Amino acid sequence: MKLRPLLLSLAVLVPVSALVWWAGRPQPAATDADPRIGQRVAEPAALASASRVRIASGGKTLEFARGEGERWTLAGEPALPADVSRLTRLAADLVSPKIERLVSSRAEKIATYDLASAGVAYLDDSGKTLLDLDLGKTLEGGARILRYGDETKAYAARLSVWLDTEPASWRDTALIAGIKAEDVASVSFGFPGEATPVVVSRAKASDAWTSPSTPAGQQVKASVLSSQSGNLSTLRYTNVAPNIDPGVVAARVFSRDLTLTTFDGRSVKISFARAPEPPAPPKPEVKEGETAPPPPPAAPRPVYVEITDSKPDSVLATAAKTHAFEVADWIFTGLPAKSADLFEPVPAPPEPAATAANTSPSATTAKAEAPISVTTPPLTVPVEETAQTAGSGATP
Repeated sequence: MKLRPLLLSLAVLVPVSALVWWAGRPQPAATDADPRIGQRVAEPAALASASRVRIASGGKTLEFARGEGERWTLAGEPALPADVSRLTRLAADLVSPKIERLVSSRAEKIATYDLASAGVAYLDDSGKTLLDLDLGKTLEGGARILRYGDETKAYAARLSVWLDTEPASWRDTALIAGIKAEDVASVSFGFPGEATPVVVSRAKASDAWTSPSTPAGQQVKASVLSSQSGNLSTLRYTNVAPNIDPGVVAARVFSRDLTLTTFDGRSVKISFARAPEPPAPPKPEVKEGETAPPPPPAAPRPVYVEITDSKPDSVLATAAKTHAFEVADWIFTGLPAKSADLFEPVPAPPEPAATAANTSPSATTAKAEAPISVTTPPLTVPVEETAQTAGSGATP
């Protein structure tokens, strides 16, 4: 075998192979100089100065705005308080991870990463964009592809961000903020068909509940006041409906009022409204031997509340001008139905314990047994027997 031709062939093939490898080398090997690699996905200072946040996913968009007192609201009709804890968690999820590598800088490749499906943007008061981030596919190993604005670069970072665009999941649904059950000094209960409400109060949180309406021989039922003050002070809404909605109009004809008063003098009136149950439909005519069809399901009867607070929430007060707040059905059905449900009989006092002297064995025996007499009655001799003895001459 001639070595010269073989060596010449190798001399030609080795450089060609090196050039082919260089042209098709993995791109990350040459991306170490990219300034974003090793940096945070988002800078904390930029997010902290934002006054608007926009979230997009699945063709839907949500927008949040920061108002007076650092209060975040969810834009919409109506604007409602936003859950600040969720916004804080979103910011933390963007600040914590770092850019691991550049995935691609080729436009045709970036177009395959689904980067238009979801994104988040932070803006300042002037509308300037502080962060514009598009989120795409998740790679094997857990890293997610992302892009900054209109840049023609796609990066990878281990983001654990879930952009939910359902408004209900971002709302702060508390209707009465800043009151706990132990803050409640009195509760005024209004009852259907009773002209005067029943007021139950206490001087301090550790005292027993009392009421001037307590019937003789009864006391305030502490368990009822404990549950009601807890339920009412943490009241939350589940949905909102326009005030002109027929269901809202029908419900507000039948309302019931309760008022909470705190030890510091704050007063919160809660007006519950629910349409009455409609009459049962007539039973269908059924031929002999046939089974009657089941009755149709009852129409829903939502429960709405109207809050009158001596320290009103400005966002909720504005929303209440155009919309009604719906609450869970169990809150309304769990209210005392009549004034008698607030009271219970006073427990009978315990029987006094018996003393040691009354329960000693000797005292019991002496009391139970009569004294034994040892006196013998005198012997009496009949008269006839005495005469017979004298006639016989017997000497005594």
